Amino acid sequence: MIRLALISSSETAKIYAGLSTRLHRAAWTVFAPLDLGDLSHALGSSAKVTSTEDVFSHEADAFDAVVIDADSVTAESIAKTAMDLGKPVLVGTLGPWAATIGEANALLMPAHPWRFIPSIQAVRRSVDSGNLGVPGLLRIHRWLPASLIKTPISERLMPDVDLACWLFSDTPESVWSLQSATNEDYLQFHLGFTNGGMAIIDLSASLPSGGDYYSLTMIGETGAAYADDHHNMNLLYSGGQPNAIRTNQGRAELVKQLQEFVDVIDGECEQSIFLADTLRAAQVVEQVLESANNREVVKRGQSK
Repeated sequence: MIRLALISSSETAKIYAGLSTRLHRAAWTVFAPLDLGDLSHALGSSAKVTSTEDVFSHEADAFDAVVIDADSVTAESIAKTAMDLGKPVLVGTLGPWAATIGEANALLMPAHPWRFIPSIQAVRRSVDSGNLGVPGLLRIHRWLPASLIKTPISERLMPDVDLACWLFSDTPESVWSLQSATNEDYLQFHLGFTNGGMAIIDLSASLPSGGDYYSLTMIGETGAAYADDHHNMNLLYSGGQPNAIRTNQGRAELVKQLQEFVDVIDGECEQSIFLADTLRAAQVVEQVLESANNREVVKRGQSK
């Protein structure tokens, strides 16, 4: 049994608590909150609540590995402390500090939950099996409603840039992006890969309030695979115009990511996501933003 410590907000802890019964060979034993929210049963009654200051000094014997869901500044000091103690770490947000880690004393697994979404996993299996032939065109739409809390655009770009690099198993040779002159929340970009393949991705964060929409299509030389929200919609008739309700996958991506983390620690499987993956995607995100600012194609190795 792998004993897990969680360092996150109290609201995020409630999400992780709901996943505990779906994990194999793992349990939450320690929770170190980053806020002063309702901590009564944030991670379940069995997890001991402590402070982020005490988690490594007084409770280090109560857990085997650490899950960190925090901003990059907070995650930096916590992750380094955990690894110095030899504790495996699953960390959600990696900042520039990640490039300086070098040889760590413990397992570091970056959190890329978007890779573990069941429909995305199905597309990846189609690519790996050769059923699609050589990947040719990846098309992604990510449309989000406007929000009062502005997420940095680099964080919004990260999932789809990483998916493109992962599905092509390559770093793009060229990057071209265009940002709307009238709407800074709309960005479209093109990634060109060495085999002649390409990804065309658009991100909008200015939809009316309500639901979002996501679509991913990979077209190869002999077939295509897709992950599209509109295929997961159920029609609801309740008078007037019918509504479309999207099916809920129950945070399956978080469960699968946590389970891989546990399985890697247990030696049950090989690690599939590495720091190099995160750093590669972060570099391409920088190139996307540079191209949008300069309105020029950015070639591999030319990013400033």
